[in-house]
Amino acid sequence: MNFCRRFDRIVNVLLDSVTSEQTTVRTRSLKSVTQMLEKDPSLLERARNVKVLLIKCAADSSPMVRDSALMLIGKCIQQKPALEQDFLKPILSLSYDPTVAVRKRSIKLLKEVFTRNTSREVRIRIAEYLLQRTNDDDKGVSELANQILEDLWFSPFWKCSEATDEMSIHDRLALKEQMELVIGTTQYGESICSALVSSLQTLLGSGSKAAPSNFKVCQMVVSAAFESMIDPEARPEGFEQKHIVQSLTVFARADARLFNSEQLQHLQPYISNLTNTEDSNLLRSVVVIFRCVLPIIPSLQQDLLREIQSALFKNVQKLGKTELNEVAACLWTINSILNNPERLVKLVVSVIKYLLIYKDKNMNQNEKDIKSAKRCVQIVGAFGKHCHLEGELRGFQAALKPWQGTSVSGLIIDSIKPFASSTQPLSLKVDALNSIGLVCQSSPHHFNSANVSDVFQKALVEGQSDVQNIVLSNFRDFFAMQENQASSKTEPSHANGTAPANCKLGGSMKASEGDGASALIAQRFLHNVLSIALASLDVTALTATEVIASINRQGLVHPKESGPALVALETSPDPAIANVAFQAHGDVHQQHESMFEREYMRAIVEAYRYQKYVVKDPLGFRTSPYTSKLHSTFEIIKTSKSKYQKKFISNFCAKIEFDVDKLDLSGLIPSSLQLSRFLIENLAFFDYGRVDELLYTLTCMESIVANTGPGVAHSINTEVFQVRVDTILGGLNENGQGTEQTASHEPTAIVDVAPQRLYRLTTASIILSCLWDTRTYLRRLYGLSSNQQVKEGKSNTKAKDVNKAPSKSPGISGDKLVAGIAERIESLGSRESMIRQCSAFVELLSIDHEFRVAADGDEEGLGRPQTPSGDEAGSPVPMSGGSRGPAKRKRSVSVAGTPHKKRGRPSLGRRKSSRKSVEEDEDWE
Repeated sequence: MNFCRRFDRIVNVLLDSVTSEQTTVRTRSLKSVTQMLEKDPSLLERARNVKVLLIKCAADSSPMVRDSALMLIGKCIQQKPALEQDFLKPILSLSYDPTVAVRKRSIKLLKEVFTRNTSREVRIRIAEYLLQRTNDDDKGVSELANQILEDLWFSPFWKCSEATDEMSIHDRLALKEQMELVIGTTQYGESICSALVSSLQTLLGSGSKAAPSNFKVCQMVVSAAFESMIDPEARPEGFEQKHIVQSLTVFARADARLFNSEQLQHLQPYISNLTNTEDSNLLRSVVVIFRCVLPIIPSLQQDLLREIQSALFKNVQKLGKTELNEVAACLWTINSILNNPERLVKLVVSVIKYLLIYKDKNMNQNEKDIKSAKRCVQIVGAFGKHCHLEGELRGFQAALKPWQGTSVSGLIIDSIKPFASSTQPLSLKVDALNSIGLVCQSSPHHFNSANVSDVFQKALVEGQSDVQNIVLSNFRDFFAMQENQASSKTEPSHANGTAPANCKLGGSMKASEGDGASALIAQRFLHNVLSIALASLDVTALTATEVIASINRQGLVHPKESGPALVALETSPDPAIANVAFQAHGDVHQQHESMFEREYMRAIVEAYRYQKYVVKDPLGFRTSPYTSKLHSTFEIIKTSKSKYQKKFISNFCAKIEFDVDKLDLSGLIPSSLQLSRFLIENLAFFDYGRVDELLYTLTCMESIVANTGPGVAHSINTEVFQVRVDTILGGLNENGQGTEQTASHEPTAIVDVAPQRLYRLTTASIILSCLWDTRTYLRRLYGLSSNQQVKEGKSNTKAKDVNKAPSKSPGISGDKLVAGIAERIESLGSRESMIRQCSAFVELLSIDHEFRVAADGDEEGLGRPQTPSGDEAGSPVPMSGGSRGPAKRKRSVSVAGTPHKKRGRPSLGRRKSSRKSVEEDEDWE
């Protein structure tokens, strides 16, 4: 009974533990609350702060805590469905979680919420997030998202799709609701539409066991959408006709076999009259459906095709740039059925004649002429891309006498080229370059021609962002076409054995003109593309990054040419740029790991320059929480073997080592110091995957201080503080011990030292002090003790201990380290603060608060610095004497001539007394 009476107190203790600083405690507390909730659902009413705690835990920095929070949220919703409204937002946000397990649990929980919820808005929102996950980088997550989408949208209708009799009213209402979900989901933009197309292709492809049933369900949804489009009374509330037609384009793009000729006839009236923007949007959607479906419906009446063709020709002048491309592609599709290219030839010839007239005009003075010229350039570019008119050469020669060229695409490019010069208005120049790029995409051999290459080269060099972006966009789209063609050679067929409507039948292993153009673009323009990508953070930089990634995927250049740029770009504050670079870098590392190893240090320096000059933030970390800017790079490195990782760490730390006389002191903060700070802060906030990697990092850091520190301290002692051996001997008392005056380095003892020399020595001391502070921070953060130090060729710990992930100690953040580094750098501001910094560094290397030697003759203990166990933030380097190097000490001779101790390990009692005496004589040491 007493135990039951204390139930509320036990619950409160568990809930208080949810806010603990230790990750393990928070995780176990959440799991315990979950178990208690299973036994007593009334807990939700009695503990009113559970909801607030769960929402907070869903945003915890630990993936284990977030996963446990999701588990408990699921239990809460099961017990009290009304909580769905409060918990939906964190569940949706966790579907984008960096951890795969959390994303999967979130997706499964969204399925449960979708099933129980009847709100159309909530279901549409959940569907949007599920569709985003169908393109997840992790294959398991994408497959799970597709499976859940099939369970929610398709499997409920499998039974009625197989039925031969008429659908029941209940099934009709359910199908209408499903159609409304599809329509509402497609309103979230092109990215969601593309994701839905990809998902539908997966569910209708041969890899899906339920592909035939899914196909019938899609046909039912398409039929229901056409009924709603035709009959205003059957139209879903809140949706217009253009929304319904837009959703139909998704099904047309996914599989054109879902449509029939009767449905296309219902669409024909929507392309006849074009009076406003809404009509333009509706026309674009209808044209997309025609373009996708017409090639696979041979039974369509030719009279209807001619009516569609005439209506499209009639509206060409009124179309926007996007609609124009769709109409040009659709007209070429209709021409392939009707075989009447003379109408296309007539249209293109008339536009070229207008361009010949505008070529000799000064376009900077007449806005009307600029508008007309832009329209002509757009039309001829769109039709030059989508209509392959080389077979109509004689028609062009007859209509454009005295022109007697041999290439229609070359004629189109020559007619556009004058409008791409630097003297033309910017808007006209951009459209001209875009049209030239469109024609080159369909006739890639023009990329190899000198006149086109020179136009693109000049546009990239001039530095105008809009001009650069349009050229890069054409490169990106062309590369995407090449990649799609390569993948279509092995594209699986549909479940019924037929190929997709747009699938390339068969394939040749011979190099095409597109392959040659790709190689030329990569070789000639890669340098310009790299420069543009590393010059800004705008949309042009994103486009350039996408071009670089595509070049690497196709293997068009040696990876070392673009590798450093990818490492730099994945540190970008723009998530889109960073993600594209990260994916490309991961692919390059996986395929060329050993070769790319030699490029990493050059890449690290490139990343520092990018942060300094482009991002304008040369620090090596980001806050909230503290993370390394090279976090993505280190995550890719961690996919390699331990030997590879340690070599990377060794080379990384080696970049911090320096020669005092060669330090670059240019800049408000010395350049060498800024680079070292960037590297050191990255070391501080790397997410180390294994204990042995962490210990190896600490060893490398200690080695740098051990190798470089004594020399710097000696220079400070002799040049700044004028400490000499005779001075030390003169400062000993009659017992051979140093006095306080001898041991201190007060500013009053300073003689005149050249300001530049003092500045140089202070810079060197700051680098080493920051490195040692970082080493001490890492040891405290991960709770390391000296007996965990791993020496080269010898391990003092078991393999299972060093191979596991290190655990962080609670309550330790990077605030103190970051503030300490900033304070040391600020010491360069005055002579007095530089002297204090030098004095602190000499003390750091002269006095050992952490390291104790059992016997002076114990060579193994003095062989090299070890990771001590002190917790001081400024723990000094484990070496006595600022001027002594890291070499192994063979014999120990005291200044006062104290005789050597006998070799061998002392007894336990003697060891304790020896340790005590050393601590008492710490000032002497």
